[in-house]
Amino acid sequence: MKKWVWVVATIVVALLIGGYAYSNHHATAKEYQAAMANGRTAIQSKHYTQAESYFQNALKRRLNDKTAQRYLTQTQRFVSAENALDDLHFASAQKHYQTVKDTKNGLQVLTKRAQDRLKQVKTIRGNVKQFKKLLTKAQGQNEALNYGQSNTTLDELFNNSKFRQRYYKNLYSQALALRKANNAGQTASLASSASSTAAASSSESSATSSSTATSSSSASLTSSEQAAAKNYSGSNEYTVTKKQKELNGKTITADQIASARKTINAAGVQADAMSDQDVRVALQQANKKDMSLSAYAKQYLQ
Repeated sequence: MKKWVWVVATIVVALLIGGYAYSNHHATAKEYQAAMANGRTAIQSKHYTQAESYFQNALKRRLNDKTAQRYLTQTQRFVSAENALDDLHFASAQKHYQTVKDTKNGLQVLTKRAQDRLKQVKTIRGNVKQFKKLLTKAQGQNEALNYGQSNTTLDELFNNSKFRQRYYKNLYSQALALRKANNAGQTASLASSASSTAAASSSESSATSSSTATSSSSASLTSSEQAAAKNYSGSNEYTVTKKQKELNGKTITADQIASARKTINAAGVQADAMSDQDVRVALQQANKKDMSLSAYAKQYLQ
């Protein structure tokens, strides 16, 4: 009787243990399936961080499960590719997307998204190459001081709507800085040109004034003095001969000229409008005619 009781008890315990094991296994399997299903749903919704958590939970329910591990790895690589694209690391992004696409028996939704991204990244890299070429050309024109041509080249970039996309923000910032430098260079060039033009105008004005003064001086000479000036090869105040500055063989002094001006003014003639040589001629002619300077001025200069 006692032996039978032990047999029965052993069978009961075995059944209980087996039942618990089965129940636990069944519960774990359900949790695994739920985690995998939730992970796939999160992928569909592009909630990749949640999907990673679900696949990791599935691995806890079923250690070393190849499917869960494959899904987790594929998701992590896709996230790495997305981060690389956001950071404008296009080569790295392309590499990760390619790995996701090539994953065998992976999640088809990720495979499709990776394939689409690959096309996008290849296009972006092609645009970067084109934009860099134009930017380099514009920089070379700037260094050659061809600011207008450099801005024209930059316009090719700014007029391209794709150039404003976030993928090219570094190149866009460089282009803006270069255009600012070009504008500053053009402003400086215009200022320098204006200064040069003003200097040239001033020089021309001075030359014209000098020419006018010379013409005026020549116009104030008598016909005989002008002829002498024309033939004179030297240079002095009025381009006249030494003899034409003398009275009775002696040079007419500045004091004599000043005194003569006063006499001529007193005679009613504007002596201030006369050149020094005009005054000398008046003194010479008055002496030649044996007349006083005052009488000569009244008779011949009025």
